[in-house]
Amino acid sequence: MSDKQELFLVFFLGLMAFIIWNLYYDSYDKLYTVGIVEKKQIGLKSGTVVKFNYSYNGRKYEGGTGIGDYNIKIGERYIVEFAKDKVDLSKALFYYPIPDSVRVEIPLDGWKEVPSELKRYRRKRMELFGLYDIMFKN
Repeated sequence: MSDKQELFLVFFLGLMAFIIWNLYYDSYDKLYTVGIVEKKQIGLKSGTVVKFNYSYNGRKYEGGTGIGDYNIKIGERYIVEFAKDKVDLSKALFYYPIPDSVRVEIPLDGWKEVPSELKRYRRKRMELFGLYDIMFKN
């Protein structure tokens, strides 16, 4: 197999894995809560991953999300999206920071959507080289 074919195969398999993962993740009903960044981990191949804690129905969970181009600090709060039927399947939405000055009442069973009073703090999404908001209007 030539180098070009090998590169194409790796790219294709990576793209397929990405699509399959997103289909799997999107198949679950989602809930939202607040997560607190606990630590950063730098992987050799995976880039920087942020570990965060969040609560649902009185139980504490830990999740991890790659930070991409966001500037994330330990102790910051963000909206966390998680699967209703598989609570440990989660991701931090770094484009929804929650400033320290904002006091928010978090229901034990989460929100069905991001509360409107927190949507005003939404940042520009950095995925796809900062073009995400332009390509996908949401």
